[in-house]
Amino acid sequence: MDLGSLTLDSNDVVRKCVSILGIRGSGKSNTAKIFAEELINAGVPVIIIDPDGEYKGLKVTTFDKFSEDPEEIVNLVHLGRSVDLDVNEWNEEVFKFLTSLMNYLWDVSKVRKKDLFILVEEAHEFIPQGERTPLSDILTRIALRGRKRGLGMILVSQRSAKVNKDVLSQSEIYFLHKVVHPVDIKVYKEILPLKTKDVENEIKSLTTGEAIFYKDGELRKIRVRKFDDQFIVANDLDKVEI
Repeated sequence: MDLGSLTLDSNDVVRKCVSILGIRGSGKSNTAKIFAEELINAGVPVIIIDPDGEYKGLKVTTFDKFSEDPEEIVNLVHLGRSVDLDVNEWNEEVFKFLTSLMNYLWDVSKVRKKDLFILVEEAHEFIPQGERTPLSDILTRIALRGRKRGLGMILVSQRSAKVNKDVLSQSEIYFLHKVVHPVDIKVYKEILPLKTKDVENEIKSLTTGEAIFYKDGELRKIRVRKFDDQFIVANDLDKVEI
């Protein structure tokens, strides 16, 4: 998986929970799109919950009306196809459909194990901190217990502090783009094994497209290529000292 100044082995990524955080304009959605693109190219299908239509251009089947049976969508994904669920109308019907879809996926994955990812854009709206819904319950279950069933999750949010802390703290891979709100910076301080002042300095220094990558004790600053880039030319940026 070539993300720009970072290369990951897809085998080290599957079945994990990934958090991609940062304010609007920091490059977080671009990072999520690149990550999804690399998974798809590696043969790992992705189900994208896409409230703002930001994932156009990927090799996906797009659904913008949810008359489809959840079984049909899950079967499509288990055949290796990725899907983009365009949920620009956030209403009770959409949340009910997503709940049915995720519950069906959970049940089927117990028997029909296949490596795949669920990408949740605007994760604070679907898995909020301090609030439980049928949808947040099943998404939390998948994030925390999906590994044995082949299920990974990608959480994308501009408001880190509003995402369910149980899920966020259990993520195994982080891409931390710039944030400015004190409560969101506090979340970063809880994630990164750095002194408080060092976290603040590193986050403030980030420009659009840059992020702090954290996985298995490895901590480094990276630059993620733009989605429409044809060639990867960026070199590694300075490593962050732990």
